[in-house]
Amino acid sequence: MYDYIKGKYKGIFKDYVSVENGGIGYKVYTSGNSMAMMPGIDEETTLYLTQIVREDFIGLYGFTTRDELELFSILITINGVGAKAALSLLSASSPENLKFAIVNENEALLIKAPGIGKKIAQRLILELKGKLKIEDFSGMDETSKKKAMTENISNEALAALMTLGYTEREAKTALKHVEEDQSIESIIKDALKYLMN
Repeated sequence: MYDYIKGKYKGIFKDYVSVENGGIGYKVYTSGNSMAMMPGIDEETTLYLTQIVREDFIGLYGFTTRDELELFSILITINGVGAKAALSLLSASSPENLKFAIVNENEALLIKAPGIGKKIAQRLILELKGKLKIEDFSGMDETSKKKAMTENISNEALAALMTLGYTEREAKTALKHVEEDQSIESIIKDALKYLMN
């Protein structure tokens, strides 16, 4: 029914953003990834939409790119993955890196997303690996692939720190002060050392 909404960005409220269009404020559920791309308050934004209608709920889900919307639509077709779990996954990594993680069977990244257990992560890999062909990444050069892998590790570390009770801002600040080219365990350890000081 909806394709996109263009309007004034009015702020983030827990798991949704508010966009005003024609004097009406629309509650649009979105990912951390899209929230991070929001402009300043009262500036114009465009979100690509899908509507979910259930017996007890009607909601709009929107994203800053069609790629993210498309991946959201694919994720919610997987048994056991609802809209909330799909948003959690899309908040843990960019759509490109999430696809890369699925194709490379990076289960560790998937289970770092809150609400995603080992069983669902395995099901995602099993059901989507065939749909997200490795050829989709043939355009990625080695530098881009390395960057995607580094970002996967960085997102894993961020999710782990937030699980330990740190805010996203605290966790991101700590990760900026940590050497990237090391194992996930070492990154988390170094980030915790920074946060303790």
